[in-house]
Amino acid sequence: MSQSEQSSRAKRLERASFRFVILLIALMPLILWGASKIQIGSASAHAWLPEGRIERTRYDWFTDQFGSDQYLVVSWEGCSVSDPRLVALAQTIRGLDSKTEPLVDSLQTSKDILDRLVEPPLSLSTTLARSRLEGSFLGKDGTAAIFVRFSPEGIASQRKSIQLVQSAAQQVDGLQSDQLQMVGSIYEGYAVDEAAEKSLKKLVLPSSLMGVLLAWICLRSVRGAITVLLIAGVGQLIAVAVVASTGGQFSAVLIVLPTLVFMLTLSAAVHFMNYYGDVAYSHREHLGSRAILLGLKPSALATLTTSLGMIALATSQLSPVRTFGLYSASCLCLAALVLFLAFPTISDWLCKKRYIAHQRLEFDQDSARSSAGDSSPPVAPWARAYAAWVQSNYAAICIVGFTLLAVSFYGLWHLKSSTKFDDMFPKNSPTRESMAWIEEHLGPIASVEVLIKFPKPTDLEPFDQLVWVDRLTQKLRENPDIGGVASAVTFLPKLPSGGRVRDVSKRALMRTAVAKQFRQLVEQGLVSESSDSTAWRITAKVSALSKLNYGELTQRVRETVEPIEAQEHAFETIYTGLSPVMHDTQLALLDDLGSSFTTAFLLITPVMMLIAKGIRAGLLIMVPNILPETLVFGMMAWFGYSIDIAGILTASVAMGIAVNDTLHFVNWYSHRLTLGDTREQAIADAFSNCGKAMIHTMLISCCSMLPFLLAQFNPTRQFATLMIAMMSSSILGDLLLLPALLLSPLGRTKQTIQIESTS
Repeated sequence: MSQSEQSSRAKRLERASFRFVILLIALMPLILWGASKIQIGSASAHAWLPEGRIERTRYDWFTDQFGSDQYLVVSWEGCSVSDPRLVALAQTIRGLDSKTEPLVDSLQTSKDILDRLVEPPLSLSTTLARSRLEGSFLGKDGTAAIFVRFSPEGIASQRKSIQLVQSAAQQVDGLQSDQLQMVGSIYEGYAVDEAAEKSLKKLVLPSSLMGVLLAWICLRSVRGAITVLLIAGVGQLIAVAVVASTGGQFSAVLIVLPTLVFMLTLSAAVHFMNYYGDVAYSHREHLGSRAILLGLKPSALATLTTSLGMIALATSQLSPVRTFGLYSASCLCLAALVLFLAFPTISDWLCKKRYIAHQRLEFDQDSARSSAGDSSPPVAPWARAYAAWVQSNYAAICIVGFTLLAVSFYGLWHLKSSTKFDDMFPKNSPTRESMAWIEEHLGPIASVEVLIKFPKPTDLEPFDQLVWVDRLTQKLRENPDIGGVASAVTFLPKLPSGGRVRDVSKRALMRTAVAKQFRQLVEQGLVSESSDSTAWRITAKVSALSKLNYGELTQRVRETVEPIEAQEHAFETIYTGLSPVMHDTQLALLDDLGSSFTTAFLLITPVMMLIAKGIRAGLLIMVPNILPETLVFGMMAWFGYSIDIAGILTASVAMGIAVNDTLHFVNWYSHRLTLGDTREQAIADAFSNCGKAMIHTMLISCCSMLPFLLAQFNPTRQFATLMIAMMSSSILGDLLLLPALLLSPLGRTKQTIQIESTS
């Protein structure tokens, strides 16, 4: 392209940029208004479950038949069945709930359940009644609790539901809301929301300031730092406004979106400031527009590939992950558009005079290039020396790189995932402490639902079916890994098992009584009846703080039930509830990690092949971009760490970010080859002109993530940790392994053969 054509394009872009900046200023009040509508909230536990899998189907069937199993358990120090505050709080909750849109579906206390057993018609002894309730509704030390099941409106409005209970506690004499110990899926969702809101309020601003500080240090220019800050800040505001204006909520997963967009936009802006300095060597006008035109191809392709990496998350079976992928891809594209159109005007307003004076002086001092008509910036001596070192050691570098890949890939097969709620918060957090208190004083809080399903038609009457339920209930109570068991037999007289005349008579009476009470058991959610089967529910309580994962806890329950089931084929056993389903979510996490990474690779690789103008070359330059992900996840597996729901976001996102630097490096390398440089010379030139910007973007990105290491929500901390590790290792791939591959025999192309043969 001739100089006049370049100048004409730069002028047109400059005019368009000026109009866009004026429009952006005019729209800023609207953008700020949209961002102010931000809402913090997470989906209910049900929305986090994997879709289209057998465990989810079973759980949906269970909730359809028996109702929601999402309870809130409320207790406090000194709470017992004789504590007057127990009844007072229950009555106050009911009273407050009746004054607004009802949130509570049902509410009962340990005293209510105990009275039901010791009063007629059951008239059990207090000792026997307490033994039946221990571990489920009553602690061994006598600790009592309130059990609240919320309506669909209460489940959807988790914060309102928790605030209802807290407000009620404030109205009870001798009780304060901060004394309450609460657990349950409703409280878990509320705790996650609170952690997300605190992260947004406390960490996003420090994260942005850290990025700006590093930009200032790296660019060595206050004006340059202000330029990239303004553009990245607008991109961040647009991301928040997009989520808020489309009705989205910032959950604990989506909370990193503003910082992610800020970080990516800031990094791209740093690359353009680097190009700005390059064009200042040979031009005095339209510097911002010329910088955009010079770096537009690699930056646009980097935006495309990064967006593809994020879109790959749309293959997830988990709704929050899909939402993150779609929002992040769309917001990144909008932020990139702002960068391309706003940079020319803002950079010229702030930086033009300084860069012309500084860069022109250096260019005049580099007489060799200026006399040859090469307007590119001079090659730093360190870059020539580094390129020569890579040239001499490319074989060793490649061997080490591929060895690391092989070892990491092997480790990936042993990577584990975790979805246990207690793993989501630090050990000293109030949420974990509340869980530990409830488990110590009341009993285990995680549940495995064992459904004993008798097909129709059957010769077994309700009493005969109850006999099997009783046998399984007693067997489960004998298991030391199970803290409490509740079923229909908990609320019925003890079944006679002897062969005496008296026992036979009792069985006959109970057979009639159970048949009469059957409908009542269905209404209480203990039995479900459909056209093809009758299902009896047994709830086994297991420790949520156990070192065992949900799958292992469920397996302990299976090992107790299956020997009895094998003796008699009259029924089918189904294991469900949130614990088994959350184990299935763990498996889905690993599936998602593999599928999103593979999808990102399949989407990005063809783009790289087009850029490199060859299949082999495209695959070659993808190798350094899969190194960070495989290395970090492989090392996690080797050292025994587990990945959580936020961790799976990093694989495809990190690949997109790594490709960003690769594209700038390869673009400059290819440009120098077309000017006649040898591969070593082109590598040295790319080091000199792109290396600093690549290191700067890595430092800025990593420092932007540092404040999130202080988050009170472990998945957010893991996201930040993994992103820092991957972005750091991506520099090793781009500035060490990639040059070594390009200088190796694998990097020889027709173009380089021709250039080297004429050198």
